[in-house]
Amino acid sequence: MLIRIPSLVAIWTAWQAFSSCSVLASPIHHHSKRAELESTYDFVIVGGGTAGLVLANRLSEVSQYSVLILEAGQSPEVVSAYSTPGASQAVLGTTLDWAFVTPPQASLNNRTITYHRGRGVGGSSLINGLTYGRGSSSIYDLWARLGNDGWSWSDVLPLFKKSTSFDSLHVAPYQTSNSSAYSTDGPLKLSYPQYVYTASTAFIESLRAIAVPTVTELNLGNNIGAKQEPLTQDASQKRSTAYNAYYKPVRNRTNLFLAANAPVRQINFQKLNGSVTATGVVATDQWTGETFNVTARKEVILSAGTFQSPQILMLSGIGPQETLDQYGIPAYLINENVGQHMQDHTYFSVIAKSQPEQSAAQVYNRIDLLQAAEAEYTANMSGPMTTPIGPTYGFERIPEGTLETLDVTSKLGNRHSQAHIEYLWENIYYPTVLSDAIDQYPPNLNESFFSVTAALVAPASRGNVTLQTNSIQDGPTINVNYLADETDQKMALYAFRNLRKILAQPKLDAHTIGPDHGEVVPGAEIDDDKTLLAYIKSTLLPVWHPVGTCQMLPQEDGGVVDSRLKVHGVKGLRVVDASIMPVIPDQHMQGPVYMVAEKAADMIKEDYL
Repeated sequence: MLIRIPSLVAIWTAWQAFSSCSVLASPIHHHSKRAELESTYDFVIVGGGTAGLVLANRLSEVSQYSVLILEAGQSPEVVSAYSTPGASQAVLGTTLDWAFVTPPQASLNNRTITYHRGRGVGGSSLINGLTYGRGSSSIYDLWARLGNDGWSWSDVLPLFKKSTSFDSLHVAPYQTSNSSAYSTDGPLKLSYPQYVYTASTAFIESLRAIAVPTVTELNLGNNIGAKQEPLTQDASQKRSTAYNAYYKPVRNRTNLFLAANAPVRQINFQKLNGSVTATGVVATDQWTGETFNVTARKEVILSAGTFQSPQILMLSGIGPQETLDQYGIPAYLINENVGQHMQDHTYFSVIAKSQPEQSAAQVYNRIDLLQAAEAEYTANMSGPMTTPIGPTYGFERIPEGTLETLDVTSKLGNRHSQAHIEYLWENIYYPTVLSDAIDQYPPNLNESFFSVTAALVAPASRGNVTLQTNSIQDGPTINVNYLADETDQKMALYAFRNLRKILAQPKLDAHTIGPDHGEVVPGAEIDDDKTLLAYIKSTLLPVWHPVGTCQMLPQEDGGVVDSRLKVHGVKGLRVVDASIMPVIPDQHMQGPVYMVAEKAADMIKEDYL
């Protein structure tokens, strides 16, 4: 998931008034209160986010199945800005955002990070940066080689296609696609924005200086190259989400039920003759404050995401022994890998002062320009609000010789034939976190900026998720551990120096203002590795792509779920979300999450039909 966070109070202020006019305009299926629910369903889905809504749609295609979704959040329509691509930042910090806060991270000199996650019917598909991708075929082939039959690229590509359709809209260079990568009727709509900055085109062409070629398509298994990003928005320039793509069209099915504002507290288990079976869940009805039980005839499916799926498992008695003992939780099954092995991508940037027309900074900073952009979008579905703040990317596979020179070959292991670095063009000053390691040029409101950004997409560092308390009312403890492994530090410095090469290219430099190709952060005078690394550590942010905390591997190899996403040692319980990914894809994560859920639905149908 790709989220950008400008410190732009103006966006939220302007959109708050608009969104307050349309609170819950018939957004949720009529089966939304506990009083209207049955006590038993065939499938109980914990989490109505991206994966949960895909599952609900596909499983309820079978008329004899009854399917219940329990979602902690509410309808996204309580914050109308979610559907506008250029206003996605306005959703951050609202009721649609969990906004978890990490403890101080030793690997980042004790920084804390606010970690945004979607909270609502649609999950993080409501608040992400809209970027859609799949990643290199080699990663899915690696999943299969690690002991997960049925997860190779040839197995999953049909599911990627099934979930998507492309609305061709080519109004600028490099807004390309290959129709063979998509279906003609997939629920999730992909397209391009109508508003394209010339500097973003120049960025793509400038990537050739570091041997990143311009390509037509990145979603057929070769994830090396640069182009404009396919975005999860339809041809009318509205965001496409799991909510409007998978849930709303089928919400009136008589066998599909959704309870919003109903966080699950724990999974219920039955232990008999040494065998553990998930029998249902305990949830809270936030309309009344009361708890209630729901029984699952066939399965409980945990789709609460990389942070909360392991949290719920641990609160229910499945997890590391020490954690369960620490919080006095009776153990049903000890698995030391629950919550471990978290992988994520990380961002850092070079920020340049730019010509005003090549930046969105003034649009967001000046209320008159913001309101004009909003009016244009409302009237014509055009203008700068049709595009997110980071619409352009490219991916580099670092050559073997360079990897050896960097002395990172062994840590990358079997991840040589994939992208290692993602490069992005941002139309704002990004990130807005000010470094405490250097005297940083500020994001002055009367100036315009764009940023060239790098992301590590083959991370060696691993984080973890554990409990903060023994209550679901308290968020999990999230340790991101970014740059803890020296391999990531070396890769970050390599990528940072490439950012400066990109910015120096004449086509991109032509859109900057001032010396040093416009660079103001960290500033051309900052050039030694020690200070650059300190700057990176003090400003980097997540790409919001956490995976791996319930990884799909054989149990003896550290797995939490098997290749059919069943929790090892438990009957009637699966995990279906990004937490099952054993190796993080080298792309933005919503595409793989849609695929995982489509595949899970097929497997569940195979098991019961």
